[in-house]
Parts: sequence; structure tokens; C-alpha cells
Amino acid sequence: MTAAAKALALALSIALAGCSGSSGDAAGPNVEPPTNDPGTPNDPGTPPPNQGLQGRYVLEQINESHPGQLVTIANPDGQVIGLYRFDAESRLELHADQAFALTLLYSNDVKKLVLEDRGELEQAGPASQEGAVPLTFASATYGDQFTGVVLGDLVAMKYDFDGDGELDTSFGFRRAD
Repeated sequence: MTAAAKALALALSIALAGCSGSSGDAAGPNVEPPTNDPGTPNDPGTPPPNQGLQGRYVLEQINESHPGQLVTIANPDGQVIGLYRFDAESRLELHADQAFALTLLYSNDVKKLVLEDRGELEQAGPASQEGAVPLTFASATYGDQFTGVVLGDLVAMKYDFDGDGELDTSFGFRRAD
């Protein structure tokens, strides 16, 4: 297993553990303001919110496979959704205004397909000791929610690829810029 695959697996396991019944508010983090904050909103030394998360990320992993490989996508009960080849140009964009844009480029070896999803994201709890930040994505396109985590320059997410209400596919993205 490569270092990137290990990091994605760790990030996803932290996200799923963090989203499975904590005693905190699942709708957002409980962030207390710092007691001696020397910066002000107009201070150029004060970073904007989510500066560490925002950016463009490119697809690096689908379940246990990499872009370009044929991947069997299946529901948690084992029912096969399909056999797809995902393009490495698939991307996830995280914006400073807490919005996301997901574009999955893939094919079923007969025709090229595109899945686009957009919506809002929010931090779903405090960062772990490893620095993983859990996220909740709320799709404006499909009206559902899914979980993810950012760890360093990696974003891992569990996604409902076939739209049946069950999170069935893990995607890993690496920061491109």
C-alpha cells in the first residue's frame, strides 16, 4: 500500500469514526474564539476562514483503485452498481465561502459520463490529534449529505454514487493548487 493510499485510508477512517455518533453538535464545530487574538478582520496577517482547506483537488483514489483502472462500484450489501473507469482529471473544489464543486469524469467503456455535484460544506467537529478535519458536504444538486475529511493535502470522502441514499464509494483527492 502506498503512502498516499495509507493517508487516504487513515483520513477516511477518522472521518467515518467522527461522524458516527459523537456527543457534539453534528451541524458544525464548537469553536471558541482565541482569548488573545492580536489580529483583526482587516489585518492582512489574519488568514481568511478555511484558507487551509480551500483549493482545487484532483482524483487520486476510488475505493482501492486509481484513476484509469476499471473499478467495480457496489452498494454496502454487495449489489453491483457498475464497472467504471474514472479519469484523473476528476476534481473537487473547496471554496473559502464554504461551498464545494465536485466533477467526476468517468466512462463505462462504452461512453464518457460526467457527474457534477455542488453545495455547501462545513467542519463537522474539531481536528483530530493527527490534524484531520472532518467535513459534512450538503449537496444542493441532489439534496443529500455525505462525509469527508481533510488531512494535509488530501481529501477523502464517502459518496452516494448511485443516489439510493447509501454512501457506497470512497473517493480520495490530492491538492493540485
